[in-house]
Amino acid sequence: MKNKLLTLAAALVLLAVVGKFYAKPVMAQIRATLTQDVDQPARQPFQVSVPVNFQNFTQTNIPIPAGKRLVIDYISLNGAAQTSGAYIQPIVLVTAGVAGNQAVSYYFGPNPSTTTPGQYYASYPVTIYADSLNVSPAFAGYTPIFDTFEVNISGHLITP
Repeated sequence: MKNKLLTLAAALVLLAVVGKFYAKPVMAQIRATLTQDVDQPARQPFQVSVPVNFQNFTQTNIPIPAGKRLVIDYISLNGAAQTSGAYIQPIVLVTAGVAGNQAVSYYFGPNPSTTTPGQYYASYPVTIYADSLNVSPAFAGYTPIFDTFEVNISGHLITP
């Protein structure tokens, strides 16, 4: 009888030791499965480069596929602007409409280059949701002689 109790106790200790080393990875995998990002399989990469300039001061429409929503993750700007006045701050407007709500504009004012006057560069990690999207130029300060930019937008498409 004593041998049977010792065998049972040894088996329980062995199970406890094995459980300690193997339960953590199994539980972590179960937790990861339960908290998986539900739109992950539906993501499609999206990127576009849009030229904007002051001469044709219009909004450029960025087509988004029907039935999809664009999630913008990153915007970068590079370009040039000059004025005959004292200063200019070029601005790029990104106007997004989502879920049938009124569109809102996001203002991006790039910093001037420290080595090349009149040149502007900027990179912005963002999160902007868009069912419709437009990009347009703007400025603050004196009227530009010229104002031209390349706007690079990177993100992914999801099914809303």
